[in-house]
Amino acid sequence: MKKVRFTNGVQGKGFAAALVLSIAAVGISSYAAYSGAVKSAEKTKELAEEYEDNVFIYTEPAETVNAEQTGIPKEAPAITGEVPLTAEEEETAEPTLADEAGLIFKSPKTMPIADAEVINPYSAGELVKSETLGVWKTHDGVDIAAPVGTAVAAMMKGKVTDVSNDPLWGISVVIDHGDGVVGHYSSLAESVAVKVGQEVSMGEIIGQVGNTADVECKLEPHLHFGVTVSGAWTDPIAFVES
Repeated sequence: MKKVRFTNGVQGKGFAAALVLSIAAVGISSYAAYSGAVKSAEKTKELAEEYEDNVFIYTEPAETVNAEQTGIPKEAPAITGEVPLTAEEEETAEPTLADEAGLIFKSPKTMPIADAEVINPYSAGELVKSETLGVWKTHDGVDIAAPVGTAVAAMMKGKVTDVSNDPLWGISVVIDHGDGVVGHYSSLAESVAVKVGQEVSMGEIIGQVGNTADVECKLEPHLHFGVTVSGAWTDPIAFVES
């Protein structure tokens, strides 16, 4: 008959004790880690609260600025107007851009057609009803009535920059008169007397009145005359008379 061997009791007890110690060690380590994390979080919170309580923005009271400095007024006097130049400064001062641009307004000018009737004035940005198109739109020039074939002159000296047959404004001549001033002469007859690049003088004939502007074809024959200053439309009559 085969005998069954039993494990030594002492050895079994030793294994159980070792297992218990291992579990205890793991538990102690976990508790220590958890306790450390909690304490770290509490410390972080305390530091944050302390920092928040001690942060402030310092603004020096306005009335104390320069209070201890002598000879400095608390409120500087307001400067009004321009400081006048001395006679010596006026003689040596270079002309400003405004002065140079102003020369063009003081230059001699003439109406493209003398003693002619203006049948449609400059609308100054206001909407007016177009007799031809039947819509409300701005009128950025003036319409000067004259029989077909009437001579059209340059309002002042300048250089021709464009001669074209515009789809809306018909035969047109554009002249750069200098200092940002540009003259637009439209609804001309086909017999244009100038070409691109040509220098013209005030009163020089550039073409004749036609009836070529489709956008204003229901009006009697006329010259559509416009002026821009630095790219902005302005009243041609007021400009010529300035």
